[in-house]
Amino acid sequence: MAPFGPWAGLPPEILLLISDGSGLPLESYCRVRGVCTAWRAALPPPITSLITVAIPPDAPPRHLIPDMLCAFHPAERPVQLSALFVPAGRSFHLATLPRRGQCVGSSNGWLAVYTRLPEIFLLNPLAGGKQIPLPPLRNDRKPVPKVVFAPNPTPADYVAVAICDLRRIGYTKARDTKWMFIDLAMEEKDQLADLAYDIDAGKVYCVTVHGDVHVLHVPRRQRRRPVVEPLQVERAGLPFDPTAVYAPPYDRASKFTGTKRVFFFGGSLYQVWRNTTSAVSWMIPGGSRFTMAKDDVFVLKYDPGRRPCWDVVKDLGGCSVFIGKNNPVVLRADGLAGVRANCVYWIDEWSRNEPMVFDMATGTSTLHPSAARALNPSCRPVCWYLLNGKITSIADSGRKRHTSGEDCGQVFKRQKAHYS
Repeated sequence: MAPFGPWAGLPPEILLLISDGSGLPLESYCRVRGVCTAWRAALPPPITSLITVAIPPDAPPRHLIPDMLCAFHPAERPVQLSALFVPAGRSFHLATLPRRGQCVGSSNGWLAVYTRLPEIFLLNPLAGGKQIPLPPLRNDRKPVPKVVFAPNPTPADYVAVAICDLRRIGYTKARDTKWMFIDLAMEEKDQLADLAYDIDAGKVYCVTVHGDVHVLHVPRRQRRRPVVEPLQVERAGLPFDPTAVYAPPYDRASKFTGTKRVFFFGGSLYQVWRNTTSAVSWMIPGGSRFTMAKDDVFVLKYDPGRRPCWDVVKDLGGCSVFIGKNNPVVLRADGLAGVRANCVYWIDEWSRNEPMVFDMATGTSTLHPSAARALNPSCRPVCWYLLNGKITSIADSGRKRHTSGEDCGQVFKRQKAHYS
C-alpha cells in the first residue's frame, strides 16, 4: 500500500488550513493553485485584492528626534506592502520598500514604486521581487501621484508615464537615460487628475480636474518624441469649453467634481466623477433644479459621433471597474466572489482611504462590505491589485479577449517564462 494518497485527493478543508496557516507569500500561493485542477478549485484566486501599506506607530515630529535616533523614526523605516485578498480576509506580504517608498501604480501584478530619492522602479512580486529600474525622476521633490506603464515590461522593453506636477507629465522608455517632461495646455485653475494606458492603441489618456481630456501618443519608433493633443482634435489651440463636450447638467458638474478617473471598456472611453466637496444645486434647462450631494458619483461614456460627446450611463453590461492609482481594470462579475455587477470600486483618498463600492443602478456608494470586516487598523489601502483571472477584457484597455479560464497560477507561470 502506498504511504501517501494522491495529492489531488487532499480534502479541500485541509488544503485551506495549510495555506492559511503557513503564511504563504502570494507567489507561493499562486504556485500551489497551479499544481492541479483540484487544488485550483479548493483555493480561491486572490481576486480582488487591495494593496495596503503598514502604518508605523505614532511618533514625535521628525525634527524633534536626535540625529542619532533618526534612523528609528517611522518615516525612515522600510515600508511593508501587502495584498489583502478582500473576500477571504487574508493578507499576502508582497514587498518591503525602501524608506519613504510609495506605491504609485499597479497593473497586471506589477507595481510602480517611487522613493523621492529620486529612485523609481517597477516591481513584480510574482517573479521573485524582480525589479526594473527607471531613470531617476528628478522632479524638484514634488509628489508623483500616479505612474502607468505598458504591460509585461522588461529591462529592454518598457514604457512609463507619470503625473509629475499640476500640469506636467513625464515620459520614459527603455534605453532612455532621463525622463522627458511635457506640459499640458489647460485652464488656469485646472490640473491633472488621472492617467490610463490604452494598451492596444498605444495611447495614454490624461483627464484633468475640470474634465478636459488629453491624449499622449506613445511613439512606435525608438527615437520619436511623444505627441500630446486634445481628445477632440478639432479644438486644438482652443480653450476648454465644458458646454461643448458635456450634456447638461454635467457641463456644470464638471467644475464641482474634484475627483475624476478615466478607463476603457468594450472599445469605449469612460470617466468616473465624484463630488468631493459639499452638496450643491443649480437650475438646468427646462426650469428644474439639479442637486448633487457630497460623494455623488457619475459614470460618463464618450461618443465621438455625438455633440455633446459625453453623457452619463447607468450600467456596464454586467461588468464592474476598479479605479484608483492602479491602471483601471474591468471584471465580469458573474461567479466572482465579492464583486457585484455594474459597480465602480474606488478608494476614498480624501478621507481614510476606505475601499468603497458605487452601485450604478441605485446611484449610491457604500463601504466595501468585505473590507469593513477584513481591514487591519494598522494598514492603509493604497490601490487595487488584480491579476488576469476572470478579466473579460485586456487588462486596463477594455478590448475583449478570452481569458475566463486564466488564474493566478497561469499568470505566474507566464511571467516567470517571460524572464527565462
